[in-house]
Amino acid sequence: MEDLKGFLKRKSRRLLPFEEVKEKLGIWFARDLGIQSIPIDSIVGSEGRYRAFTRSFMPLQEDLRDRWKKIDQIRESRQDLPPVELYKVSNAYFVRDGHHRISVARVKGNKYIEARVYEYQCDVPLDKETDLEKLAIQENYYRFLKETGLNRSRPDHNLQMTRLEGYSILMEHIAEVIRSNRIMKQFPHRTETDFYVWVVKYGRKLRQKLIKDAPAYNHPDNDNPADVVEAYAKKYGSIFRKIIGAFRRFFGLVKY
Repeated sequence: MEDLKGFLKRKSRRLLPFEEVKEKLGIWFARDLGIQSIPIDSIVGSEGRYRAFTRSFMPLQEDLRDRWKKIDQIRESRQDLPPVELYKVSNAYFVRDGHHRISVARVKGNKYIEARVYEYQCDVPLDKETDLEKLAIQENYYRFLKETGLNRSRPDHNLQMTRLEGYSILMEHIAEVIRSNRIMKQFPHRTETDFYVWVVKYGRKLRQKLIKDAPAYNHPDNDNPADVVEAYAKKYGSIFRKIIGAFRRFFGLVKY
């Protein structure tokens, strides 16, 4: 029934594999957060048992029955069960230990569960809505941030997209703008990616200077990196500017 609902809603009802998330998003262990009360619906994946349960932790394999019933009986007798163990990645959680306890708790209508939480740092956001499709988008987002260096130079970045091919299109567009303006001739010691990162990092300051020198540039649509590149090329593309730029590079005075 869960698979049918997922098919009709075009949304996977399977748990995310934690090892795949680690590999795709380059996450790294940060700290032990101790015992916390965690919303069960924010648990989206598993370490090792992602094929054994659905996204809502319904068992998928017959050999889970006896263990499931035993956990249920312990709960009904009001015996204490140890906290489950979870990995926290952004706002999503993955099961390290305690799949049956989570399954029983959810079936019994519990909204929260006690868990020992181990946090992993991640450069892109995850939440309870993250599925395999969104994970693929976040993988591209992570690669985009890593390639441009924005995860280091702009930790407060917000370039989230909802289309799988969005980041490759963005990179291609910026590269085309850079190439069409032949601006890299002024920076032979740098790459297109270097220049793109520089524009993103200093774009606001550069835009303010361009507005001051050329008021006509002050337009709401001119607040993206591509427009900054074009405006920069027009302002600094004169022969005089190129000679000054060559002089500064020769004597090691250029900042970029």
